[in-house]
Amino acid sequence: MVEDLLKAGHLKQYIRIVPKGEESSHSRGPRTPAAPARAMINYIYGGPLDDEYNSKRKRQSLLRAATVWEHVSSIRPGLANGSIHPIDGTIVFPALDPSRVLQPHRDVLILTIRVGDYDVKRILIDPGSSTDLLQVAVIKRMGFEPSSLENPGRTLSGFNGSSTTSLGDIILQVHAGPVILNVLFSVVEDLSPFNAILGRTWLHGMKAIPSTYHQRVSFITRDGQINLYESQLAARQCYQIAREAGPSADREHSSKEANASDQ
Repeated sequence: MVEDLLKAGHLKQYIRIVPKGEESSHSRGPRTPAAPARAMINYIYGGPLDDEYNSKRKRQSLLRAATVWEHVSSIRPGLANGSIHPIDGTIVFPALDPSRVLQPHRDVLILTIRVGDYDVKRILIDPGSSTDLLQVAVIKRMGFEPSSLENPGRTLSGFNGSSTTSLGDIILQVHAGPVILNVLFSVVEDLSPFNAILGRTWLHGMKAIPSTYHQRVSFITRDGQINLYESQLAARQCYQIAREAGPSADREHSSKEANASDQ
């Protein structure tokens, strides 16, 4: 399509013509076969011309929405291409190191893991969840528009019968040590005090074993056992945030403040 537009004389503002005889310092000496010339399109203008889309901010919003659609459509859940494979094997949990894990404790597993191009804090590792969840504020910080997510409106049910409606799905790469998984996240409005929840889908894809007692998640690759250690401080901060918010209307305000300060 772009090639046809160029042949028809469009998109000239994105093409730079090098005058004949103009040579760079790299062109002197023996000549090698030239690579095919490529036109780079930095931005495509067009679409509706009404006032709703005539600002730079609105155009950037549309571009981000298109990026989300392209991103979600281009990858599928599962091990990323070129990633190291987790393998089956015997995972060993040694005696607790008192310098790493405070005892006694009742802390949940809270990790900081790279999701996409961001290090995301306050990720709950929850073997009781069959779905991987992501707070909508996180994808907004990443530059994605919730309105462009796929499969909006799915009902997610909790163990006590409560339910929430997903804003949609997005596939993002989750980097855990040397292993990269393309994870299908269901995006929800209020996940406070957590930025994300990684459940059984991610754990099984990683062939990982979580231990709240040892405060770590472990899995095996051909190079040996990999251990992802939790932050007990983050776990206790999350507990305190949830406790202070309670079931009242103040919960929404507290969750937004917590996520904005520590994403």
